[in-house]
Amino acid sequence: MPTSSSPRTGPRFVRPVTVAAVVTLLGLALALAAGNAGNSADAAKSKTTVLGGATTMQDPLCPERCQVIPTVSGIQKMLQTGSAPYRATADGKITAWKLWLGKPSAEDRAALNGRFGSPPQAAITVLKPVKTKRGTKFKLRSKSPVEGLNRELGGIATFKLKQPLRIRTGNYVALSVPTWAPAFADGLGSQYAWRASRQPGKCGPGSIDQARSQLKVGSTRFYACNFKGSRLLFTAKLKFDR
Repeated sequence: MPTSSSPRTGPRFVRPVTVAAVVTLLGLALALAAGNAGNSADAAKSKTTVLGGATTMQDPLCPERCQVIPTVSGIQKMLQTGSAPYRATADGKITAWKLWLGKPSAEDRAALNGRFGSPPQAAITVLKPVKTKRGTKFKLRSKSPVEGLNRELGGIATFKLKQPLRIRTGNYVALSVPTWAPAFADGLGSQYAWRASRQPGKCGPGSIDQARSQLKVGSTRFYACNFKGSRLLFTAKLKFDR
């Protein structure tokens, strides 16, 4: 086997470009262009997400077996898709939210109004977790207007925010109910859980009337009560900062 070679001095052979090769190259170019366009579309879509929207929404319990969310704020801790489904993964703004509502009977509605207040109401809030010596509290950074729900009972209520709520990475979106709201599903299994704005040790049925929703900007609360197998029936649309 030779160990060296001398440079060729003759003319170089150039392979002719056939029509088939041109067509192939053109096809590759078009495919790359289409791929880039698809990537751009995917990137545009990735600028928004719906917190809590990755799973099918369950039906509210009312009117058949009417249970509601009473005078409390709640953070959905787990869904079938995993933990912390309402935690922001990047900075952005909450621009709208939805609420799936049951329709209590007239008798149930009168009883709920008498016990928890009238009319049924709800809002969403942005919460920042704050570590303390006693455990994690949540500081309310911003809130939506409190919406009356009488006209929305039995349907899906959509609320677009004229003033979007700023949210930072790691913040949570919670549902806050100053009176009551039939936006609740139960019996869903261990993949579902939420935590309520109650003090440690105040998680039993007898503490329901002592609970209060968190709606004061700047306030901090424990969300110490965990409830498994149930879900707060709302979603929030998050638009990420560019």
